[in-house]
Amino acid sequence: MSAIQETTFESTMSLIKQLDAHDLTKLLKAVIAELGKKVTGSKTTKKTGSMPKGVVPPQLMKPRAWVDFTLKHAQENGWESFTVHQSKKDKETGETNEMEIEMPASIEVEGRHIFPDSVDEKNPQGKTLIHKDAMSLSKHYWAPKMNEGAREDLYEEFLAQYEASDSESEEPVKKNKESEKEEKKRVKEEEKAAKAAEKEAEKAAKLAEKEEKAAAKEAEKAAKAAEKAKKEKKPATTPVATPVKVTKAVPQAPLKAAKAATTWSCPADGQLHRWTFKGEAMLRNSDNEVWKAASDGLGEWMGIYDPKTGKFDDSAEEPQFDE
Repeated sequence: MSAIQETTFESTMSLIKQLDAHDLTKLLKAVIAELGKKVTGSKTTKKTGSMPKGVVPPQLMKPRAWVDFTLKHAQENGWESFTVHQSKKDKETGETNEMEIEMPASIEVEGRHIFPDSVDEKNPQGKTLIHKDAMSLSKHYWAPKMNEGAREDLYEEFLAQYEASDSESEEPVKKNKESEKEEKKRVKEEEKAAKAAEKEAEKAAKLAEKEEKAAAKEAEKAAKAAEKAKKEKKPATTPVATPVKVTKAVPQAPLKAAKAATTWSCPADGQLHRWTFKGEAMLRNSDNEVWKAASDGLGEWMGIYDPKTGKFDDSAEEPQFDE
């Protein structure tokens, strides 16, 4: 079955659901009569389907006209949000699942009513309402069979301008070719975009896997290089510290010995002994009391000498000796 035949069947079934009991009975009789003709007709008669192409049964004329009116009104004035009911067959289980898709209200861009966020490179003017969408929108606005909807006033406006003729059953109703073409184009583009996205995802996954392997290989290579460098450094750094410590410790012993050898001392006999301080002759006893040496005996009192600081405490009182 071609795509055009599928769309026609879907449209016909949608219109049938809008019929009341009286019109549905009339349609059923017409279908049975047409079926009888096909069964009992001549074998040489060319089969053209249940109805001639482009011809709509009388009972479906008004529902179809209501859909066309809704489509035209929406494209000219915009539309409010509505729900699309779809049936999708599960390929694995064979079960048919009912789906509800919420379609957003239109926006106006440069005088044209389109779906929000539908402007892109492939659709620079955006996507507008098509015949298939108008079928669901017409049910949302007003469903004659259920006698309910959100826009009864719009349906009354349709009825006021709708004029049925006696030859309704013979009048062909052509589809909006432009809308049908746009629908096919949109479906084709969506399928193409889905395939392209799938290919890009596979490509990105392969690239990520390749980069991950390369990174792991580089990390392993760097670890081996670090381990090799660590092994090569060990023999070069081990013998350096030992000779430095030896050379610093060696000269300390003779320096201490030299200092010990130059320390001045005298017997504790209560007598003054000659002592040279900074090239000047002095007289010093065992209590470190010091006078300058003079040609006739004691010279100037210097104070008590502190061997640790190398200074004199001249605040100390000068000792007095008996003549």
